[in-house]
Amino acid sequence: MTKTDHVLPSDAPLRCVIRAEGTLDPSWSDRLGGLCVRPAESGGRPATRLSGALLDQGALLGVLVALYDLGLALVSVSCHPARTGAPQYGPDDSGSTRESLGRMRG
Repeated sequence: MTKTDHVLPSDAPLRCVIRAEGTLDPSWSDRLGGLCVRPAESGGRPATRLSGALLDQGALLGVLVALYDLGLALVSVSCHPARTGAPQYGPDDSGSTRESLGRMRG
């Protein structure tokens, strides 16, 4: 495996899972790129788990800045290229069905 195997194109859709210390109400989803927002734990402390599709790394940066502005410390960020060529519909990590990439594009 080479070092470039882990490089994500800056303008490509992403599937992300972000964990942050503290709690956020799921109503923040629209302000956080449409990510699914749900409660979690981190080391026995309250945390928030955000998951779903983002348009590109710029959208990811917007979510991270919003979490910073809210005073929530990051626990982890994991992103992978989103599948291309197929509609990005289906169950998200919470088990509900929702539109992900199509919703962000228009």
